[in-house]
Amino acid sequence: LLDSSDRIIAVLGGVPPGSEGDHWKETAARAQEGVEDFREQSSFTKGQLHGRRGDFAYRTVGFGYGNGRKQPLNYRVNGEANQRAVGELLKNPAIRRIAGFQKSIFNCYAHKTYVEYQTTNDELLRRHPHLRPNFPGTPYAALTVNAGPQSYSPPHKDPDNVVHGWCADTALGKFDPDKGGHLVLWDLGIVIRFPPGSTILFPSSLITHSTIPIQKGETRF
Repeated sequence: LLDSSDRIIAVLGGVPPGSEGDHWKETAARAQEGVEDFREQSSFTKGQLHGRRGDFAYRTVGFGYGNGRKQPLNYRVNGEANQRAVGELLKNPAIRRIAGFQKSIFNCYAHKTYVEYQTTNDELLRRHPHLRPNFPGTPYAALTVNAGPQSYSPPHKDPDNVVHGWCADTALGKFDPDKGGHLVLWDLGIVIRFPPGSTILFPSSLITHSTIPIQKGETRF
């Protein structure tokens, strides 16, 4: 998506070139199973079940700064079962492949911002060795797992993200993308079809966005 000055402000990344069809569907299915296992093995607080982004389970992992933290710290994951669930999800090959695809889109379409992210992350890890990155070489400090089972959100922004940065969002689950799960970018006045297994990058702290509800009996993560 381009603005009036032909600057890229969002990317509808879809799936990796050459991976259309059953090949990438298998990756998305394995990632979905990983999130379902993560949900079953985890316990969530009331706030993690009914947050400002909707009534679905979620957990943020990685590290961050602000909101009372006086230095960069890892997001706390309480309980051995929850810690094991997070560890298994982050080791899931399908999840890692999706994270790699997100990284490649970011680097390709917003290289300067990508370099800023990567350089900042590398320096933070050098200065604060207690910080734990989610994946080797990732430019992102943290990620949020939307564990559903029906993850869709009212209009909101993500103020914890840097304002000029890009959020990488990959849809997973079993739902009809023609009937629900669309991404709505309110400030741009557009509705985007967002099928399972596809990825979109956009400045989520700058643009008000929401997700159209899915159908009864469907799942979306």
